[in-house]
Amino acid sequence: MLELQRLTTEYIELEDRIRLTGEDQQGGALCLWLTQRLALRLVAHLVEAIATASPEAMKNPSQDQDVSKLLQGMAQQAAAADLSPEAAVQSDAATQSLLINEVDINRAANGLIGLVFKEGTETEVALSFELQQLRQWLAIIYSQWTLAEWPSTVWPEWMGAQPQVANLEEPSDPLH
Repeated sequence: MLELQRLTTEYIELEDRIRLTGEDQQGGALCLWLTQRLALRLVAHLVEAIATASPEAMKNPSQDQDVSKLLQGMAQQAAAADLSPEAAVQSDAATQSLLINEVDINRAANGLIGLVFKEGTETEVALSFELQQLRQWLAIIYSQWTLAEWPSTVWPEWMGAQPQVANLEEPSDPLH
C-alpha cells in the first residue's frame, strides 16, 4: 500500500471533481480524483469524527448544541489560522491518476485518523492525520467546496465560521 506524506487539494472545474495530488516517501506524485458524491460521504464522516472524538467534544459532555458549535468553531478557526502556505505537490501528464470509488476511515488508538483511498480491489493509497491536521485539511476542502459551488448542506455551521483558506497546502510534517 502506498502511503502519502504531503497532499495538495484543489477543485478542478473542467472535471467538476476534487483532485488530491499526493507525494510519497520517495517524492513520487500520484493524483486521486474525488467525485462530489464520494466527497459528500467522506466529509460527513470526517466532520462526525471531529464532532465526537475531538477534545472539544469531550469538554461538552452534555452535548449542548450551542456550546458544541462554539467550541468546534473556535477549534476550527485556530486550526485554519495555524495553516501555513506551502509549495504545491507537482504533477504532470505522466503522473498516475486514480478515480477513487471508496474510502475507508480508521481511528487509531493514538488519535490518528487514517484514510485508505481505493480505486478498485488492487490499488490502495493511505493517508493519516492528527486531529489538528484533519481540521486543517477540512478547512482546505471547505474552501475548494465553496469555489466549486457544491451544496453546503454537509458542512456544519461551525465550519462556515472560519476565515476562507485559499490555495493553502496541508501540513508537510510526515504523517504516520
